[in-house]
Amino acid sequence: MRDPTSQPFSEKSLGSLLIVDRPDTELTIDLGAQIATNATTGLVANELIDAGASLTSKIRVQGVVWPSVPYFFQNPFAHNISDMLVRVDFDFHIETPWYCSDADGTISVYLFLFLDGERHLQGAVDGTWFSYNGGGPFCTGHITAGLNAAMPNVVSQVGPILQQALSKAAGVPFSNLHYLPGTGVSTPGVFIQNASDDVALGLNLA
Repeated sequence: MRDPTSQPFSEKSLGSLLIVDRPDTELTIDLGAQIATNATTGLVANELIDAGASLTSKIRVQGVVWPSVPYFFQNPFAHNISDMLVRVDFDFHIETPWYCSDADGTISVYLFLFLDGERHLQGAVDGTWFSYNGGGPFCTGHITAGLNAAMPNVVSQVGPILQQALSKAAGVPFSNLHYLPGTGVSTPGVFIQNASDDVALGLNLA
């Protein structure tokens, strides 16, 4: 709902309800709309074809707390416990020879967004992860090797996409950043959105 006066940014929890005061000067970036474009989807589909797989879902973009990232225990102090990362993930299918079961899984790319020393927005690929079911009894090694080999190319493709997604905030100093479920809509009203498919970034001017 709209407050007649612009309030400073604040967050507070009331049970399962999170209340966020968002200043009128907030810059909002709908990361889902910026990342999960038709062009990106086509790029992902082509990369999977090259790896012997096919895309079986849309691209999902969501916020996750650092301890929930699957490689957290490899280096728990890489981020603060309260930090959030952005997970970009999608599902894939791999057909195998007749003597193995087909494989279905998910590839996730984790992005870390932050304000640098000059309070400018920066973002980078933090890590990748994949998991799948199937491929037995003889093909799991081949599948894993193929996915591992494809990951560096996936990371190299994500960098330019991320920079384009954040371009409207380039060079602007901000006091803080925060995540908003869904599109980050600021129009007064009630909106039901899927935070597993989309997340927005809120930025307040310094």
